[in-house]
Amino acid sequence: MNNIPLLVVSCDKYSDLWGPFFRVFRTRWPDCPFDLYLGTNHLTCEVPGVTTINIGDDHSWAAGVIAMLEKLPATHVILFLEDFFLTEMVDTDAVLRLVDISRRHSVDCLRLAPLPPPTPLPTRLAAGYEDIGIVEKDTPYLIATQPAIWRKDFLLKILVPGFSAWEFEHTASTMAEFMDAQVWGPLKPYLVYEQGVEKGKWKPSALKICHNCGAEVVLKSRSVFAQEELDAHLNSSSTASRAHDQKMAAIQAFQAGNRLKGTMNVLSYLSLQPFSPQGWIILVSGLLGAHVLRLIRKSHLKVKIYNARRRSVAI
Repeated sequence: MNNIPLLVVSCDKYSDLWGPFFRVFRTRWPDCPFDLYLGTNHLTCEVPGVTTINIGDDHSWAAGVIAMLEKLPATHVILFLEDFFLTEMVDTDAVLRLVDISRRHSVDCLRLAPLPPPTPLPTRLAAGYEDIGIVEKDTPYLIATQPAIWRKDFLLKILVPGFSAWEFEHTASTMAEFMDAQVWGPLKPYLVYEQGVEKGKWKPSALKICHNCGAEVVLKSRSVFAQEELDAHLNSSSTASRAHDQKMAAIQAFQAGNRLKGTMNVLSYLSLQPFSPQGWIILVSGLLGAHVLRLIRKSHLKVKIYNARRRSVAI
């Protein structure tokens, strides 16, 4: 099972994170059995035991990941981002068990940890398992960039050239929903980590993680968030996340035929995003019926994919 590659998705402008990332990684996961790869543009990662995948100039986040995956001859891949710093020791046997489950059941995506709150845990267990749930198709962030085991062919299907990482999480979630993708997630974390960089700046807590693992951080490449500034940014992000969750809850209710609940949720969304045309479209189409809402969502998805591909070609 350990022939599955572990790919760290990065780019040259984040090269200052590579040394700290792998120092923390190897401290917290010294017996990691997977071959380690780092995808980037032109630079070479000089960390011993890490193979660099160079993809050339940036065109879009998704196009870059596609180019990285195409250079990995494997059916499955474990995906990481370069600013996910492990905070606890990793149980290798537990991760290998998840890899085996992923392969045996042809799971399209099996997360290695629950998504951060307020994203809910799966409520329906996968048959035969007490610690792994099935992520419902209309759950917010069905598709995410958090560490997970992916079927490579499925991942390539939902990576549209032109997508940013944010678009990948939002638009590819809708794609996966219509594809009836199998996304499973554990009820407890098998990897415990913290995102170390927000808006291009170090989080103070991430610097402590690096220090505790003896990782040298060069601060001339990027600044550090003041705690008050970080708190304000996270509060703003939390508001946007609540709005997205309300929108998805409205869609879920309308698709289940519950017009009252759908209306209440979409009005809550519009209270946070009053000028969102999408909110009003969801309200009107949802009141017309689940079939109408589904058709409109499919049309909207096609437009998003078309626009992303057009942007990619224009670069």
